[in-house]
Amino acid sequence: MQKPAAQEPARQRPAQAGPADPPADPPADPPAGAHRQASPAPVSGSASAPVQRQVLALVNEHRRRNGCADVTADGRLIAAANRHAADMARRGYFAHRSPDGRDAGDRVTDAGYRWSRYGENIARGQDSAHEVVDGWWHSADHRENLLDCRFREMGVGLAFDRDDRPYWVQDLATPR
Repeated sequence: MQKPAAQEPARQRPAQAGPADPPADPPADPPAGAHRQASPAPVSGSASAPVQRQVLALVNEHRRRNGCADVTADGRLIAAANRHAADMARRGYFAHRSPDGRDAGDRVTDAGYRWSRYGENIARGQDSAHEVVDGWWHSADHRENLLDCRFREMGVGLAFDRDDRPYWVQDLATPR
């Protein structure tokens, strides 16, 4: 699908270089419940669901410590992230691009989000909000998305495969 020239290209896998300055240390006190093992029960399309609140709080703490404004939860991004997490868990793949060739930009657009910029982080196997954000934080590529100050909104998806292994998706975006 051709994207209008005014939109920035998709950034699913960030460039190898990290932020120019070394990032500040991770938060010392994660939000309540962030270390608790995730389960299908708290997974929801609501921005007030425990997993959404916990990941959002951890991400925003990192962003504030590194000079970025907070992101807010967006229901359309949550829906896109949940659909991709569920698709990966159900079909047994782990990638930004689905087997039928769809990428995060397609999924975010299909959820009704009109974006000017987007990014995506994925993870598999982490048992809690704290564990997944910590994993993204300690990966230069994922951290670049977390610390991209141009992003304004995010949504988190979480699904479990038949073996109860969690699949996480974080979609970050800026509206048009």
